Amino acid sequence: MSFSPIVAEQALVACGRHCCLCHNFCGTKIELHHITQQADEGEDTFDNCIPLCLNCHAEVKAYNPHHPKGRQFTETELKAHRDNWYQQVIKSGGIITRPEYTEMDRKLFDKIRTTLSSDDAIRFLRNNNYAGFSFERSKHYQLYEFMHKCVNPEFEFIDADLESLKVQLLGKINEFTNVISLNTFTVEGNTEYSWVIPDWEFEQPERFWEIVNNLHSLAQDICDTYDNLIRLGRRKLGVS
Repeated sequence: MSFSPIVAEQALVACGRHCCLCHNFCGTKIELHHITQQADEGEDTFDNCIPLCLNCHAEVKAYNPHHPKGRQFTETELKAHRDNWYQQVIKSGGIITRPEYTEMDRKLFDKIRTTLSSDDAIRFLRNNNYAGFSFERSKHYQLYEFMHKCVNPEFEFIDADLESLKVQLLGKINEFTNVISLNTFTVEGNTEYSWVIPDWEFEQPERFWEIVNNLHSLAQDICDTYDNLIRLGRRKLGVS
């Protein structure tokens, strides 16, 4: 059995076709997951349904209790994530209508533009070449500051569409900074600069270009997602 068309439609409307775990917009790439599995007598009801993106659905299903690694998603946790996101969508309605919500999101929007300046970190990511050239480590500090602030519950949009883009931006920045931390090294004699070791281009070319291309791709993804967030925020919040 599976969820009826009525239950499926109710769940998709309730989540705004966003994943209830990562909050990314899914469109048609969304799954309706049984919180209590059908094999365990889980019912095809609205209360037993949680909409998930394809990646999160795979994560939730992947845990093997016979060979446990990591921490399993519990039924209670899944319901809490789902209910919290449903409430977020209800508050938002996709388009902010209550003045106090608009003002709250405007303040957060301003904080994000201050934290991640288009004239500082974002401009650097647009233009920097990581192919063996050293870069000033401080140029990435705004990325880490943004990640740090996103931990706080106050750093969350009421509007579901803006929050979804902010979460996507955070994910891209997390990926980028992980690659930076694992694959770049301090320039000898100058601790303020790092690089992908230039000698690798000749000694380990496959490794060198895999790292460089990954950094350039992720940097572009960050800039594109940031641009989409700024454009949408300006339209929805009426700011210059």
